[in-house]
Amino acid sequence: MPSTVLLTGGNGFIAVHIISLLLSGGHSIVATVRSENKTTYLRQKFAEAIPGGQLKFAIVEDITVSGAFDEVLKSHTFDVVLHTSSPFVFTINDVKKDLLDPAVLGTTEILKAIKANAPTVKHVVVTSSFASIVDLSKGNRPGYIYSEKDWNPITYEDSQKDPVSGYYGSKKFAEKAAWDFLESEKPSFKLTTICPQWQVYGPALQEVKSMSNLNASSSAFYALFSGQQKELKNAGVWFWTDVRNVAEAHIAAFVSATLFEMRDTNESVVQLGETWNWEREVFHIEGKGERYTRAFPSAAFPETGTYYPDNSKSKTVLGIEYTPPEITIRDTLEQFVALEKELGIE
Repeated sequence: MPSTVLLTGGNGFIAVHIISLLLSGGHSIVATVRSENKTTYLRQKFAEAIPGGQLKFAIVEDITVSGAFDEVLKSHTFDVVLHTSSPFVFTINDVKKDLLDPAVLGTTEILKAIKANAPTVKHVVVTSSFASIVDLSKGNRPGYIYSEKDWNPITYEDSQKDPVSGYYGSKKFAEKAAWDFLESEKPSFKLTTICPQWQVYGPALQEVKSMSNLNASSSAFYALFSGQQKELKNAGVWFWTDVRNVAEAHIAAFVSATLFEMRDTNESVVQLGETWNWEREVFHIEGKGERYTRAFPSAAFPETGTYYPDNSKSKTVLGIEYTPPEITIRDTLEQFVALEKELGIE
């Protein structure tokens, strides 16, 4: 049955894929963005959904401000809220202000606003990350299976040391804030957090004005595609998720009839991800042309093994059928070619 959905961060990498799937499923959407000019591209891309009101927009300039989401939740009747708005950037000046506060306060503000103003909301889905699960101090941790019960042990103090630590901390403490809210406030809605692997790849549907303003994961991929990155070394990241699978999981989370039948609870965490071997996958990139970066041996999957994410719930409950890496690479590279042509890059 179609739902009316509030989607935060509506112009983001994952969010635009979610919009596309929601519209194809007959759902109605109000997407929040930071300014009116952020709606221009989305109005053009999804032009058929605008006249009938299937896709609308709301301006939320600062998600950290108290009451930031009150107006949009009072102005519409929603069944579902998908909270994807959270920074994934590393070129910043202030870790707390630019990473931690938007992630944590943005999450608590949306949850408080839902409880106070939106009694019809039955389900909230929050975009989290494997970054909130993994323990980096353990390294590759051969043979260990990370499940939804694991938490990244990073402290709030350590999260403020540098942008990378800030990103990990932002995902952990935002998700923790969501579960703490559920426990302390006892809202009527159900909560699901989606934890994709930190490497989310695939074609970018969001507005791309230049190749330099691609989202973070796409930028890393483009650096290989374009030859800007001459050496591919061990990044210590062995798992990934196709952005289309991430979008699919957000929707399956609220339409799945079995997600909450697994146990008597109103909470659920779903982890996404598959193995990614840069030494192997780079051959799919090289096969598209001569300019692409070649992998150094150190980029190979560790011979001693590594940890694995338990993604069983995403398959058995949400029905996710993971996109093979060669398909993700093909579709992403084809889009890069199209974008370069559109932007006049030779």
